Amino acid sequence: MVANTHLQFTLQHQFFDELLDKISTLTSFESLAHSHHNRFINKRQEKNSCSIKVLHGGKFYKTFNNAEAPYEGLLINDRTEHWFASLEEIKCYLNKHNINATFIELAPNQVVIPSFQKKNMNLVTASLLLQWFNFGPFGFHSEWLKEMPNYNGGYITRALLYLDKSLSEKEWLLGYGLHSNIIPSSDNQPSINQTMNNLDICRPICIFDAHLPKAYINDITAELVFNNLKKRGDSTFVDFAAFKEQLDEQGGLFDKQLMWLIDILPEEQLLQHVSYLFSTIDDTLCKSRKAGFNSIFVNDTHAFSREIIDYFQYDSLPVKIMSVESATDNENDKTNMTPEFPIEPLSPFRELFSVMKAQELEKKQRTSIHAFCTEISGSGRDLQSYVVLHEDPFKASKEGLLLIQVLGITDTIEGFS
Repeated sequence: MVANTHLQFTLQHQFFDELLDKISTLTSFESLAHSHHNRFINKRQEKNSCSIKVLHGGKFYKTFNNAEAPYEGLLINDRTEHWFASLEEIKCYLNKHNINATFIELAPNQVVIPSFQKKNMNLVTASLLLQWFNFGPFGFHSEWLKEMPNYNGGYITRALLYLDKSLSEKEWLLGYGLHSNIIPSSDNQPSINQTMNNLDICRPICIFDAHLPKAYINDITAELVFNNLKKRGDSTFVDFAAFKEQLDEQGGLFDKQLMWLIDILPEEQLLQHVSYLFSTIDDTLCKSRKAGFNSIFVNDTHAFSREIIDYFQYDSLPVKIMSVESATDNENDKTNMTPEFPIEPLSPFRELFSVMKAQELEKKQRTSIHAFCTEISGSGRDLQSYVVLHEDPFKASKEGLLLIQVLGITDTIEGFS
């Protein structure tokens, strides 16, 4: 049997629904909510106590409908409303109404642009996976924006040996996000499964691919899968050797075979991961804001996930959590332009880089950036807010996009050192 490599792996795959089914039998939403320390609950007053301030000196893009920056300044009032105008107009307005404001001067290269929206994200599933190790080219926690230059079989080997030492005796080595499509391969190099079995690691290993519905497992995990199938009477294999032969041919478990893992995944370890689920969502929301997002459109559909999404609905969140269904009036909101987080780092500029790389858009650099920013910005919506960047993305090279820093949100920024 040869795996169908045209299939795509998303966080809406049936495997993740069944994984959430299992988790919901191990714990309840109520117990998770009861033990959650809500770090944002007391921030509402701080958020609404914005003083009047004026940003000036840099470049200002009110929207991306016109990729020009004709404004000299931005006034933000105590209701966090934004007024773009010339610096003279802003000063006249303040003098006329006898208003005191804090003036914050930007460097000439710094830019104010609309903040972004993260689209089509499975927030709960992603936060669960973040408890596992990331085997992609962006570091164990998928936080590097640029791929490591030495992403190959040797890196996977070193990562497995390193992570094995960090686990207790009974823990599985669980991972996700392995980019098999960019790992160099040759007839002389062992497969990922062979690499796992060649190492002196005496624990089950299971790592999911980033783009294919595929799990790479070692022989210890394979035996657990086979024995469970045999116990349930669902095995179509004569013996373990026949099962192993198919695994070797496919390079791992593929598509619907992933469901064979559900019964054997370690419950105690899963419970430990779920105990950090709410705090991981908190971290993701904070990182989203720092990355320049003002809202996340989630497409979590599982009942357990929906309870959690409904819980995270209060005014003091760093970013708004919206359902994809609420944005169906805009076709762009239905488009998943890039691999879902946490497969790639949480960054609008990483998304833009991936889109341009995949579509080879270097020849239309400025047009491509303009189209992308327009699509995922909050322009014209109630959620509109603005971020300050250290560099104009319209003037950056494709590789330079990964170096752009988000200096802060205009509503809360106090100055620059």
